[in-house]
Amino acid sequence: MFLRQFLVAARTTYSILRSPETTQVLPWTIPQRFYSSVSSIGIVDYAVVKELPNEPQKLLIDVREPDELKETGQIPSSVNIPLGIVSQELSTSNEAFKSKYGRDKPQPNTEIIFHCKIGKRSLKAAETAAALGFKNVKNYEGSWTDWAEREGLAK
Repeated sequence: MFLRQFLVAARTTYSILRSPETTQVLPWTIPQRFYSSVSSIGIVDYAVVKELPNEPQKLLIDVREPDELKETGQIPSSVNIPLGIVSQELSTSNEAFKSKYGRDKPQPNTEIIFHCKIGKRSLKAAETAAALGFKNVKNYEGSWTDWAEREGLAK
């Protein structure tokens, strides 16, 4: 919805900024970021993530690169979707998502928890999901570093 409103506003702005005498566009820039969805991103801790294997209706997404997972391992029940393709994968068809990840594609109200190594990439992924219309996105701030420490694993 937000993207659609942005595109309409951008087209309107483009029309206004065009010089009526020519077809040249007057110089202007679009700010990199119009808003921050950080306030709508929930935060979870180790205790919540530890219970996720018992809550299959929730989706835990690890946004680290596959090579990182080979080095450290993975949190049980997590699905690996690297940050660079989160938007693409959350926008794919239900069938393609289930085929690739063995899980139903999340619906707009599905609780999705993102994690990475220290919580920064996962926050970006959560913001991306929120911008795509997912309403129940959360970030495991401690991410793998916190998990590994509490589980006695290599960081």
